[in-house]
Amino acid sequence: MTELAWVLLQPSTVLVALAALALVATWLRWQAVAATLLTAFLLVVAAVLLLPVGEWLGAPLETRVPTAPLPERVDGIVVLGGAVEWRVTRERGRLSLNAAGERIAAAAALAQRYPGAHLIVTGSFADAFAHDLRATPTDASLFFGPHFAGRAITYLGEARSTYEDALLALGAADPRQGETWLLVTSAWHMPRAHGTFRALGWTLTPYPVDHRTTGELRIAPNWDVAGTLADLDRVVREWGALAVYRRSGRLLD
Repeated sequence: MTELAWVLLQPSTVLVALAALALVATWLRWQAVAATLLTAFLLVVAAVLLLPVGEWLGAPLETRVPTAPLPERVDGIVVLGGAVEWRVTRERGRLSLNAAGERIAAAAALAQRYPGAHLIVTGSFADAFAHDLRATPTDASLFFGPHFAGRAITYLGEARSTYEDALLALGAADPRQGETWLLVTSAWHMPRAHGTFRALGWTLTPYPVDHRTTGELRIAPNWDVAGTLADLDRVVREWGALAVYRRSGRLLD
């Protein structure tokens, strides 16, 4: 039910609804209603394409939890899910990443930097990485190297939400006092992720990646309608999820 609510409230769905209602009003010969709905549709599209709405909404999320200096020693790295296209990976037999793929790339780089760190990957099962995060590469390998030899890697594919990510990762890591763990996720997702882990009593060092905004709020036309709407849907959804987590007590700001 919650998933359906997010779908109905995202900007792209609202635009489709306005266009559909305008069409219905035209069929019913409610010309004034149709004109009003069409005007609203065009105004929303114009605002999305001409104004930096995505920057306005996304930049505060991406800057809320700043990147901390990397410590000299790291005991573990938690990489949150959402970067792997598991259906394509399963069918094609090699790792397929989506727009958040920088999470996995950053994790591989950090694993090389900290060869003794325990690596925890949420939202994906081990079979998705059958050719990756290993010492000896295959023809289908993307992320490999000697720093993965004998490394402790835990996959938590059961996690289906940020709260489950944090809950399962905490159980798998069983962190001790004084240990240093990194948290890797997209910058726009870091406020909710970091706050969720803190609410469970575990404060990790944030390592935000996959930034989508520049911080430069300039008005300029953007004709990538599909891409702009997709980015806007994502950031609106994240603001909504942040509010829900805060009200439900799953978030510690």
